[in-house]
Amino acid sequence: MRTGRCETTLLLVIQAAVAAPALAVEASQSRARASSNAEYGIVMRVEGEGKCRIEATRDTDVAWTLPRCLGTVDDLYFISNSGERFWVLAALPKSLPPPSGPVVTSESQKKLAKKKPPFDPYGPVEVAVLYDRLGNVIVQRKLKEWLPRSANGKVRKLDRRFVWLEGVLGVPGKEPRVNDRNQVEFETVEPKTVRLDFQE
Repeated sequence: MRTGRCETTLLLVIQAAVAAPALAVEASQSRARASSNAEYGIVMRVEGEGKCRIEATRDTDVAWTLPRCLGTVDDLYFISNSGERFWVLAALPKSLPPPSGPVVTSESQKKLAKKKPPFDPYGPVEVAVLYDRLGNVIVQRKLKEWLPRSANGKVRKLDRRFVWLEGVLGVPGKEPRVNDRNQVEFETVEPKTVRLDFQE
């Protein structure tokens, strides 16, 4: 079969367009961050659909890898000075959908419904997790530990997701960081300063 220049160019453009999303998925990674003593670094890499790995480096060499998807490339990863533990902060977590329940009809059901606290789509959401290098969960933290319900109006809503940290995704303020005391330090949108230990 003989093809002209236009057909060949069109075929190459189509092949590139089909291959581009696959290459984009393979090439994505979180922002690399260093420990407070600058000895270790950490990054989460996406290697393909549903395949990720956490990679810790010491100086320029790979210290260890964990072949698991713990968070997304948008999340923030912080590693301890020993390189044995790391925090993952959800930068753009999903809010909880409102509960679906039966329609309140009777007077007794209406009284019970009034006694229940209003639904909170943000407080029960897990926003920070401390892992060891094997991927075991050490500590899990929910937003309600740092942000009271009264501050829900300060949360930046993006459809079903929300931003609760200062200094990320266009929210003014200091970016989350590891301080010189080997703690993850950040400010919530309230604003409130939080410091997380690696518990080593």
